[in-house]
Amino acid sequence: MNLYAVIMAGGRGERFWPLGRRDTPKQLLKLTCDNSMLEETVLRLLPLLKPENILVVTNRQYVRQIQQLLPIPEENVIGEPIGRDTAPCVALAAGMILRRSGGPATMIMLPADQAIRPAKLLQRTLQTAADAAQSGALVTIGIRPTEAATGYGYIQLGPHLGGDLYQVDGFREKPGRELAEQFLAAGNFRWNSGIFVWTVEAIVRAFGECCPALRLLTERLASAPDPAAVIEREFPRSPKISIDYAVMENAENIQMVDGRFDWDDVGSWKALRKQFKSDPAGNVCRGPVVTLGSEDCILISEPDHLLGVVGVRDLVVVKAGNATLVCPVEQVQQVKVLVQQIAERQLDEYL
Repeated sequence: MNLYAVIMAGGRGERFWPLGRRDTPKQLLKLTCDNSMLEETVLRLLPLLKPENILVVTNRQYVRQIQQLLPIPEENVIGEPIGRDTAPCVALAAGMILRRSGGPATMIMLPADQAIRPAKLLQRTLQTAADAAQSGALVTIGIRPTEAATGYGYIQLGPHLGGDLYQVDGFREKPGRELAEQFLAAGNFRWNSGIFVWTVEAIVRAFGECCPALRLLTERLASAPDPAAVIEREFPRSPKISIDYAVMENAENIQMVDGRFDWDDVGSWKALRKQFKSDPAGNVCRGPVVTLGSEDCILISEPDHLLGVVGVRDLVVVKAGNATLVCPVEQVQQVKVLVQQIAERQLDEYL
């Protein structure tokens, strides 16, 4: 099947400040285990794919760092001159795979910053999706919702095609609480994992129908004698748009495979509650931490810094380097806004 995987690693990690900084974005953080999230993403693809068939697309300021980190060829780490969201990333990757494949190829697109277990079940799911993609369908992986989450996009299922495969009736953006509860009760909705599988031919055709500028980028990359020059010149001109908006919400032949593995997109500090065992009072602690009369907190410190917490509940407290974060658990999405304010005040030594 000439199978490739492309890991999208362009994030900046602002929601995980102060642990995440400009030189250590989310995908390079060791949030869930002793490996970075990007390393874990690569490792769970082996042995389904050979290392030479795994590509990483990232901000070019992280290219050297990632090359030294991963067991894949250095040329497989591709730097974007500027972030343009996921659709241009897909177009870039498709062009680079066309250059290499020498014929028909199938590509898996997946984020660098998700927690997925067990790896073998993910691999079986991806193989099922790759098989389904040979029909020309654009295939996505859906996650059965366990709660009425408002932070995820949803996939509405159509006819059952057998096994874990369904036709997709449509995509629904992040809903409000009432609508999310309706989706959960209906039973025919899945969370959108952001993992996609398709043949290169199918995604190029879809770009031609839905976003011709991105098809042109792919074709120029595939045929150019100097693809680096094309990336430098053409990529910043690409439309800034997600693959969901550019293609998936407009294409016709979309299928979905049920992802039955444990999945979390680890989108904020709050997500660590799912990744680590809490103490009897509901506190998740990493590093030297002592609590007294405190409940349901997320508390993170460094090896040489003791964090003492008394009489509070539902707080996030993170000590990392020269900065400390304190915020209510339910306001962790505001951390990104806080980082923007730090940047506006030109406090660059804390970013």
